[in-house]
Amino acid sequence: MSSKNLFKGKLVVDIVTAVETSDEKTMTDQAHEGFATELFDEIMALLGAKGYITQSIGATLKNKGTAYDTELQLIEKNRLESIKRAKSIYNKANKVIIEFE
Repeated sequence: MSSKNLFKGKLVVDIVTAVETSDEKTMTDQAHEGFATELFDEIMALLGAKGYITQSIGATLKNKGTAYDTELQLIEKNRLESIKRAKSIYNKANKVIIEFE
């Protein structure tokens, strides 16, 4: 058996979202509500399938002020494009291949 080396580091992802203007706690809660345990499980499963162990995962979002229309449009455009990409990924994962001999 050949020897192997471990590499350890961090996956860095800059994320942005927009929430309705309200009090700070409500906005912070809304910003984080998309990060349910299920999403973290999916991210860890995808990384694991590629051979990466996820030791911890989390998200911390901070208020950066008023969102401009161009930022909101970019977020929505990205959301719609990402839905299409995610469906494609899930469809590939759920395909059953039947081989005829």
